[in-house]
Amino acid sequence: MGKRSARIRRTKKPEGTVPRGRQYSGRKAAPTPVELQIVTLALEWFLNPDHLPIVVAKEWGFFREEGLDLSILVPTVPEESLHLVAHGKADFGIGEQTNLIKARDQKQPLVSIGPLLAHTVVCLMYLKDGPIKRLENLRHRRVGWPGLAIDLPILGTMLKAAALTHDDILPVDVGFALTDALLTGKADAVFGAFVNYEQVEAELKGASVEFVSPTQYGVPDLYQLVVFTSDLMAKQSPRIVRGFSRALARGLALTHEQPEEALRLYQKANAMADPDLSARTFKATLPYFPKDLRQEPARWKQVRDWLHSRGVIKQKMPLDKLFTTRFVSKPYAIRHKLL
Repeated sequence: MGKRSARIRRTKKPEGTVPRGRQYSGRKAAPTPVELQIVTLALEWFLNPDHLPIVVAKEWGFFREEGLDLSILVPTVPEESLHLVAHGKADFGIGEQTNLIKARDQKQPLVSIGPLLAHTVVCLMYLKDGPIKRLENLRHRRVGWPGLAIDLPILGTMLKAAALTHDDILPVDVGFALTDALLTGKADAVFGAFVNYEQVEAELKGASVEFVSPTQYGVPDLYQLVVFTSDLMAKQSPRIVRGFSRALARGLALTHEQPEEALRLYQKANAMADPDLSARTFKATLPYFPKDLRQEPARWKQVRDWLHSRGVIKQKMPLDKLFTTRFVSKPYAIRHKLL
C-alpha cells in the first residue's frame, strides 16, 4: 500500500451539505454596535455532526459575545486545514491528532488548543455475514481504504497484532466511498471508516456490520479530532484564541446539557442535510465530544511515541510544542453563562 494523493476520509458527500472549498456563514445575526473581529476556522471535511458544537456556539451567539465573527471554511482535502493555518490563511483549524503531530515534525508551527472528538472513532468495518470474522481473516482479502498515508501506521499496527503485514492483504483504494465499497462487494472490509458515521450510514442502508477499533490492537487511544491554531496566533493574539476557546467550550457544554436543542440548531443551520442521518450520526457522536477542552499530557505522549516507533515522525518533540492548555476555561464559568 504505497502512498497516494490525499483523499477525503469518508464516503461521498451527502446531498445538501456545504460544498468543499466554500464557506459556511451561519444564520444572519441581528446587527450589533460592537465591531467584531472576523476569524476563520478551516474544517477537515465537509460540515457534519462532528462539528456540531462549533455550529451550536455560532448559532447561539457565543462567538459574537466574545467579539468574534466566525467564518467556517470547508477545504477540498482533509490535510488542507493544516496548511491554511500554518501559512496564516486561516486562524484556526480542525484536524486529526496524528496529522498535527506529523505536521509539527515537518516544522509546521501548529499547536492543539483542545479536542473536538476525544477518543478514537476510526475503525476497520466489515459485514457480519461476510467472510471476515477476525483480523486473521484479512489474509489475501480485499481491504478498501481512502488512500490517506496517515492511515498506514494504524492499519499496520493492527495487522501486526494478527501476525500479518501490508503484503498479506489486497489493498483497494476506494476513495470517498468506503460504505458503498463494502456493500457492493468491491471490498471484503474497509479501513478508515468512522464508527460514528460509516457504521450509521451502513445500518441506514439495511446492512449489519461489525467494527474493530485500533485501540484493541496496540494503537493508543487518539484525540481523533483536535482544534488547533498557529504558534504566531497563540503568541500575538491570545485574547482572540481565549475567546474562541471559551465560545467553543460553551458550545460543547450546551451540546451535552441540551442535546435536543443542540441538534435542532445544527439542523436549522444545515437544513439541506439528511435530517435522519444527521440525527443518528449525532447520537453516535455525542459520547465522543469532550466536556471541556482539557488535554492529557500522557495521551499526547503515547501517540507521539507510537508514531515515532512506527517511523512516521523523526523526533520526539516536546509535548508543549504539540498542545497547550493555557486557553482552557473553567467548566463552572461555562455552565453559569448557559443559565
